[in-house]
Amino acid sequence: MGHSHVDSEWVAFSKELKVSFRAPISPSLMIERIYEVLIGLSRALKEEGCQLIGHIKVLIRSDVGEHLFISLTSFDQIPAFKGKMEKEVSEIMLTINAIVYGFNEARLNFLVGQKMEEQFKCYVDQLSC
Repeated sequence: MGHSHVDSEWVAFSKELKVSFRAPISPSLMIERIYEVLIGLSRALKEEGCQLIGHIKVLIRSDVGEHLFISLTSFDQIPAFKGKMEKEVSEIMLTINAIVYGFNEARLNFLVGQKMEEQFKCYVDQLSC
């Protein structure tokens, strides 16, 4: 299996987000929303000309002491999960790290915020970045 040649600069991106829910939500719902953020972000990056995803990683830390790690390493990959969350959460801290090739960091930051807003707007009053 060959790798295509990437002739552009890479961008390393990191962002922390605090998400406070109006009411506690189930871990399965929260994980589903993060999954959709990653899938939506991957699609948007591809549509807007990103050449390659090195990785997009999300560490989720809940207010009840649980952790979950989600990663995506290509446009067509289903996000991989490590860890387990079993308790309802009222607040989560997300650390998002990404390395992408052929894309603008400011636009990546915008897309992360946009995808978070799309997936969490029904559950929060405001996202804190």
